[in-house]
Amino acid sequence: MPDWQEKTDQELVELAQKGNREAFAEIYNRYGEAIYRYLYGHVSNEQDAEDMTADVFLNLWRTLPQYQENKKVPFYVFLYRIARNRLVDYFRHQKTHDGEFDSPDIGEDTPAPRITPLIIAGRDVSDLHRYLLKLPPDYRTVLILRFLNDLSYEETAEVMGKSYGAVRVLQHRALAALRALMERGEA
Repeated sequence: MPDWQEKTDQELVELAQKGNREAFAEIYNRYGEAIYRYLYGHVSNEQDAEDMTADVFLNLWRTLPQYQENKKVPFYVFLYRIARNRLVDYFRHQKTHDGEFDSPDIGEDTPAPRITPLIIAGRDVSDLHRYLLKLPPDYRTVLILRFLNDLSYEETAEVMGKSYGAVRVLQHRALAALRALMERGEA
């Protein structure tokens, strides 16, 4: 019986592409929570985020045979792109059915933030979520990826399709905007 935790993402992907469900389960174990946090950071409903997470991994299962590892698109970037596309579909559906968006302008470059330093500021997770939903999508994305999903600046830049420097500036501005919202108590 293989030790799945010792396998690289690429090894898991190759096994899953051959139909190995245990390898796919390990991919879900590695990325399921991060994808959920990313999605929940952009919507106001936990159930919607859970449903979209399931959709992302179902879509991954369907598209995995076409995925080929290359230096320009690492696996986790491929997975976040599926999640971003699911968000776009969600908001498109919301607009056509409700006439308004839950979160405006989920654009081409949308990914995520981190909780620990923000919770230290004395806010609970539900307050933090309400504040995040008030931020522009790129601010929300950079905070979710950097702080909730623990991605490095480089990884965040890859997911967002931005430069390292642009991510640093975006994070600085996002934290400043979040701080201002929190100081005004605009949850």
